[in-house]
Amino acid sequence: MDNSVALAVTEQSPKCPRDIFAHLTDSINRSERKRPLGELSNFTVEKMPLCIAEVKCSERPNEAIKAFGRGVNAMLGEADYNALLVSLPQCDFEVAKTDIQYLVNCTYQMSAFAGLDPSSAELTVGTELNRLASLTCQRQPSIGVLSYEDMILTNPIQTDPRLYCLGVAGVEERDFCIGHQLIESELQSAMGALLELRDVGGADAPQCLARCLARLRSAHDVLTRFDEHMSPDLFSQFRVFYGKNPYKNTLGPSGRFSARVVAVSVLLVGEDLFRQKPQFYRDLYRLSEYYPQASIGEVFRWLSPDNNCALLKPAWLQGKASFPRSATISPLIEHRGREIKELHAACVCALDRFTRMHRSTALKHTVGPGRPLVGIESSESIEDVLCQRLLTPPS
Repeated sequence: MDNSVALAVTEQSPKCPRDIFAHLTDSINRSERKRPLGELSNFTVEKMPLCIAEVKCSERPNEAIKAFGRGVNAMLGEADYNALLVSLPQCDFEVAKTDIQYLVNCTYQMSAFAGLDPSSAELTVGTELNRLASLTCQRQPSIGVLSYEDMILTNPIQTDPRLYCLGVAGVEERDFCIGHQLIESELQSAMGALLELRDVGGADAPQCLARCLARLRSAHDVLTRFDEHMSPDLFSQFRVFYGKNPYKNTLGPSGRFSARVVAVSVLLVGEDLFRQKPQFYRDLYRLSEYYPQASIGEVFRWLSPDNNCALLKPAWLQGKASFPRSATISPLIEHRGREIKELHAACVCALDRFTRMHRSTALKHTVGPGRPLVGIESSESIEDVLCQRLLTPPS
């Protein structure tokens, strides 16, 4: 980026919804470096976006991306990154895994941009980078591609974000990730309130439901910023990097794979969802490896209280048992007074409003010629997937 055209704005990472997509600056203040893999992390954060820009502007992008791959693998050969990766504490390992997956994904996506065939793309990714990526999956089982967990939950977005774009597009990419992080935080609080109501004897039901309602409304407010203030042009510049892997049958990181959205949905309306939208649960189990594994595993344990292997498709989903209502708060609501039922209904309404806003925003920004579909398989309808958590038809 040419510093002479940088906007004269002191930029801080957004901490609340009104700060994201403010379009006030074209630079990012990295206030706290988090580089667990040393030079490899430095490369991912500082040089990768520059290399992407160079490949895109090159008259011979196929040679440029091959040179990029050779440079990355040469760098990996200069230090024992395998040993470092194994020895990192978990919090640092998760960021290191994100660094590696961002690099792998970058190489595949830019190989496709340059028109490389599959075998050339694999050679460009290279043995060393592939080996390091495989090692991350051995330590922490995952889908093996850049995931929603990598992009949103472990990416140090607020202080030292991993991004693909430079300038204003990079700031918009950062804000896109921060917006999702803010939503995840609100959903975590809503889930905590519902779990307290479900699992803690003598919990204050009105207080729990009121907390849940406030957090769902706040999550909706964040999502409104996406709908009203995110730039479609800037979005299109970075979203292409989060599409499907162009050489493998794998999906890209998507809000579809938020385990906290699933958890709140199960707790609030789990049985109604099963009755009205059973495909939601079928897809949840079918695509389970794309979700944050620890979180989705916990939800599966709720849904399979008598099953030693929670990842197996449960008997109730095959029509051989009743839906496990104990996974939800419904049994605690049925015989309560009017206040509790009204608060529960308000929470359900707030979740529905959030889901509707997500549907309309996703359709607005992702459906159209040349726009990549990220969390959708070719055999699926994006409209059907986005409506899976709606209990009433979209307006």
